[in-house]
Amino acid sequence: MTTFDVLDETGNHDELRERVVDILARVAPLAKTATGLGLPDRVTFRIVTVKTARAAMTAHMAHLFRTYRELVPRWKRPFITLSSIPLLGIVHWRSAVRSEFLVMGATYTVPGTEESETLLVPEALRHTGVLTDDKYLTSVVIHELVHQIQNFKSRNRANWTKNKAMTLLHGGGINFLEEGHACWADQDITRALYGNAVDVSSAPTSEEYKKRAGGARGVDVHGVGLLLVASAIETVGKQELNEVWNDHRLLPSRDEVAEAVAALAADKPTRWASRLATAAFVETGVRTSLDD
Repeated sequence: MTTFDVLDETGNHDELRERVVDILARVAPLAKTATGLGLPDRVTFRIVTVKTARAAMTAHMAHLFRTYRELVPRWKRPFITLSSIPLLGIVHWRSAVRSEFLVMGATYTVPGTEESETLLVPEALRHTGVLTDDKYLTSVVIHELVHQIQNFKSRNRANWTKNKAMTLLHGGGINFLEEGHACWADQDITRALYGNAVDVSSAPTSEEYKKRAGGARGVDVHGVGLLLVASAIETVGKQELNEVWNDHRLLPSRDEVAEAVAALAADKPTRWASRLATAAFVETGVRTSLDD
C-alpha cells in the first residue's frame, strides 16, 4: 500500500498542501491504470522555498556525479572529480532562476535511498500560472507523480546505468522517454477528468516568467518525447512499451530521437515504435495487439 506524504516546509502554504493532497487522492489510482505500472511504496511531495529548491538541484547533480564516478574505471575517476567542479557551479548559478521562475515541479531521487520526491516552489507555481486553475495544478501533480512511478520501475535508472553509466549525466533518449511518458499520462488522465487534455503551457504566465524564459529555445523534449511515446503505445500498446523500464536495449537511440524531432508534425509511427514492434515480434512470435 502506498503512503502519500505532502509536506509544507515553508510554513505558509497549507492551502496549497491541501490542494495537492486532494489531487493525489483523485489521480493516483488513475495514474496506475493509465501507465500500467505500480505505484511506489511512498510518494512524497515537498512544498519548499526557492533556497531549498536551489540547494536540492545542486545536491542532486552532485549525487549523480558521485554515482557515475563509482561506475567508471578507476583511472577515469580523478577526471570526473575535476570536471564536476565547474559544472556544479553552473548548475548552482542557473538553479536560482529556474527554481524561482521556470520549474513547475522537479522530481529527484533521495540520495541513499530508492525513493523519489517532488519539490514544488510556490513562487514558481505563481509565475508559471499553475495556481490560477486547479486543472493546471492537477496536470503538474500527475506529471511529477508519473516521474516517481518511472523512477520506481527503472530503479532510479539503475536498470539502465549498469550497462550505460553515462545515462546518469547525459540522459539522451531517457530524457525524451521520461518526459514524453509523463506528458502522455498527464494528457490521458486530464482528458478523463476534464473532457479535454490539459495543456499546462497555456496557463497565464507572469511578465517576469516571460522575460526569464524568452530567447532561443532548444529541442522540445516534451513534444518530441510525447510523439515517441504516443506512437509506441499506438503501435505496440502499453504492456510492450513498459518493457523499456527494465531493458536498456529498448531505450530510444540518438538516431531515433533525431528522427522524431524531424517527424514531430508527421502522422506516422516513429522509428522507435517500429523497433519496439519488431522486438515484441521476435520475443513472442506474434504481433502484440493494441491495448483496449
